[in-house]
Amino acid sequence: MKKYVYSKPDLWVSIILPVFLMMGLFLWAIYRSLMEGPLPFYQLLIITMPLLLLSTLMGLHNPSSVTVTTNSIIFEGFGRKHEYLWEDIEGLSVKNYGYAGKSFIRIGKYRLFGGRYWISNKMHGYKELLNFLQTKFGQLG
Repeated sequence: MKKYVYSKPDLWVSIILPVFLMMGLFLWAIYRSLMEGPLPFYQLLIITMPLLLLSTLMGLHNPSSVTVTTNSIIFEGFGRKHEYLWEDIEGLSVKNYGYAGKSFIRIGKYRLFGGRYWISNKMHGYKELLNFLQTKFGQLG
């Protein structure tokens, strides 16, 4: 079993701070909408921020850790986990966005919450994880 995690500062900056920023923008838009009226920009924030928060928290699009075992791969964050057994994975692809310092991992067919994960190069063992996935599932994009 191998667990890949972020350092505490990287975890806060990469994963937790954006969640607080989304919540802050949502609350700010509600306040400004009440004070100034329902302007289109505020309405946009009021609609999109809850959707982004739900997607981030339920879909674990930015997991705080990835655990590889002999039987499965586990993505964890915000007190939730998504586990995929190797034998059940029909397809796995990794698209490396080196210029952004991230990789996008897609597992299986489309699901609303889950199966799509962003991993940052700040994760300890990032290259090792990508090499393992490349070895197990072929070419990386």
